[in-house]
Amino acid sequence: MASADEFAAAQAFLKEGKYFDGIQKINGSMEAFEAEVGGKDSQILKEPEAFLDAFLPKLSAEQKSTLGKMFTARGDLLVGLGAAKRAGVEYGCAMKLMPESLELKEKKAKLESAATVSQDSDGKVPVTVLTGFLGSGKTTLLNHILEANHGKRIAVI
Repeated sequence: MASADEFAAAQAFLKEGKYFDGIQKINGSMEAFEAEVGGKDSQILKEPEAFLDAFLPKLSAEQKSTLGKMFTARGDLLVGLGAAKRAGVEYGCAMKLMPESLELKEKKAKLESAATVSQDSDGKVPVTVLTGFLGSGKTTLLNHILEANHGKRIAVI
C-alpha cells in the first residue's frame, strides 16, 4: 500500500521538523488514498470538504480513521510551514472524521486563538532589510533565520 508508506515517511518528517519534505510525502499519500477509494483530480487536496461530502458515506471505519490521521498530520505540517488558515481547513476535515478526538479539538482551538492574537489592526507587514559590509556575516545570519524553527513566516526577496 503506497499511501501507507508515504504517510509513515510524512510522519517521520513531521517529527524531524522537515515540514516541506513532509508536505510532499503527505500529499502523495493522500492522492494515493484518493485513488484507492475511487476519487480523481486531487480533489482531496484542492477541495477536501467537497471530497469528504462525496466519499464519507462510502468509507469504512478503518479508512475514516486513516484519513482523519492524514488530515491531522497535514494540518500539523502546514502549521509548521506557517499556513495556519489552510491548517484550520485540514483540522476541520479531520474533525468530521474523528469528532471525539480531544487532541484535535485542542489543536484547532489553539490555532484559532493564535490567529486572533496575531492579527494586526493596521494591516501592515513588518519588513527587515539586511545590509552590511563584505564578510560581515549577512549570509550566516540569514541562514540561521531561515533554518531556525521559530514559527514565523519569512519571505526572502
